[in-house]
Amino acid sequence: MQVSVEKSSALQRKLTVQVPGDGLQKKIDARLRELGKQVKIKGFRPGRVPFKVLQQRYGKSVQQEIVAQEVQSSLAQALQQESLRPASSPVLESEPSLQSGGDLEFTASIEVFPEVAAIDTASIEIKKPTAQVTESDVGNMLDTLRAQRQTWTDLEQPGTAGQQVTVEYAADTDAGRVPESGKQRISVVMGQSGFDDLEKAVAKLGPGEETTAKLKFPDEYQDAKLAGQKVKTELGVIKVQQAVLPEVDAEFIKSFGIASGELDELNSEIRSNLERELKQATMSYLKVQLVDKLLKMHPDMEVPEGMVRDEAANLQRQAASRMGIEAEKQELEPFMGIARNRVKSGLLLSEIARQNSIMVDGARVRQAIETVADTYEQPQEVVRLYYSEQRLLSAVENSVLEEQVVDWVLEQAKVTEESMNFNDVINAASRGGQAG
Repeated sequence: MQVSVEKSSALQRKLTVQVPGDGLQKKIDARLRELGKQVKIKGFRPGRVPFKVLQQRYGKSVQQEIVAQEVQSSLAQALQQESLRPASSPVLESEPSLQSGGDLEFTASIEVFPEVAAIDTASIEIKKPTAQVTESDVGNMLDTLRAQRQTWTDLEQPGTAGQQVTVEYAADTDAGRVPESGKQRISVVMGQSGFDDLEKAVAKLGPGEETTAKLKFPDEYQDAKLAGQKVKTELGVIKVQQAVLPEVDAEFIKSFGIASGELDELNSEIRSNLERELKQATMSYLKVQLVDKLLKMHPDMEVPEGMVRDEAANLQRQAASRMGIEAEKQELEPFMGIARNRVKSGLLLSEIARQNSIMVDGARVRQAIETVADTYEQPQEVVRLYYSEQRLLSAVENSVLEEQVVDWVLEQAKVTEESMNFNDVINAASRGGQAG
C-alpha cells in the first residue's frame, strides 16, 4: 500500500492511498465463492452455481462491498503508518476508483490534533482554597430548605420586599401583542426578581388594581419575544402573598427522609451534602485556574474546526432550550469564541494526560457514577444505566481523567493556599463555569 500526505492547512491533511489490485481481486473472488454456497439460482443446484454466473449476478455488488471494506481498513493502516492522530472521521473526496491495473486508489481529507510541545507544568502557579463547611453554612442551608417548603398567605395590600406579587400582563411590541390573546401570568418576589421595572410599576397596587407602564424586560426573560425589549405593557395585580416558613419539627425533618425526625441527623446529612458540593466546587475552581494558565501559555494554538463547530452547535442548542426557541433560529457565530476556548482547554488537558501517561482510573469512574446514583431512589439501576450507555460512561470518564490531570499538576505546580469560605469557592467555581 502506498500513501502520500499533503498538508492542506495547519491541521488539515489530504491522504492519497493506493492499494494493490491483486489482493483486492482475491478478496472479491473469495467473497463470490462464499456467496455461491448460499444463494439459490433457478437451474442450478445449491453450491453448484458456476463462477461466471456468480460474477454476472453479484460481481458489481460484491466489488462495492469489498472496496468499501478495503477503504476502511486501508485508511486505518494509512493513519497508523503516517503517525496521524485524527480529530474527526476521514472524509472521502471522491468515489474510490479501480485503476487499469486493478489497483484501488482514493483520496480522503482529515483533521488532525495539533502537535503540542512538552507542557511545563512546574512553572504554573495555582491557588488552592482552604475552605471548610462550618456550622453557619449548615444553618444557611437549613434556612434554604425551609424557604423551599414555604407557603404563601394572601394579603389585601400592595406588595413589599420579600412578598410575592402575581401579575397578569399584555405587552404591545413592534411585532404585535404578546400574548396574541388573553394575558400572561407571572409571579415575582419583590426585591428579588431582577425585573426592576415591573416591581416599580406594581409597588403601589393591591389585588384587583391595574395600570399601564413602559417596561424594560430582562435580557434573559423567559419569553424570547419580550427579552431585552422596552414596551408598553398593561398590568393587573391578581394577588399579593406573604411567605410563611415551616417550623423545623419532626414532620419537617422526616420529609427529607430522616426517619428519626432528629435535627442532629438532618444537620449531619446537610453537612455531608455540603462537603460533597465543596469538594466538587474546589476541583472546578482549580481546573478553571489551570485551564486559564494553559490558554495563556498557548495563545496561538490551532484547534480542529470540526470540533469547534460541534461544540458551538452544542452551546447553541443549550441556549435555545433555555430561551424556549428553536436552535436553528440562532446564529452559530456568537458561540464560536467560547466553543474554541472549550475545545482548546479540553485538548490541552488531554495533552498533559498523554504526555505524562495519565490513564483514567476505573475506581474513580465507579465512585463518580455511584455519587450521582446515590441521589436517586434506585441507585443500582442508575449505575447499570451508566455502564450500559457508552455516551454516559464516556462523559464520566472524560471528567474523571481531567480531575486526575488537575491532581497531577498540583503535585508539579507552584501551589499556594488561599483562605476562602464555602460561598467564596462555590461562587468562584460558578463564575469559571459561566466563562466557558
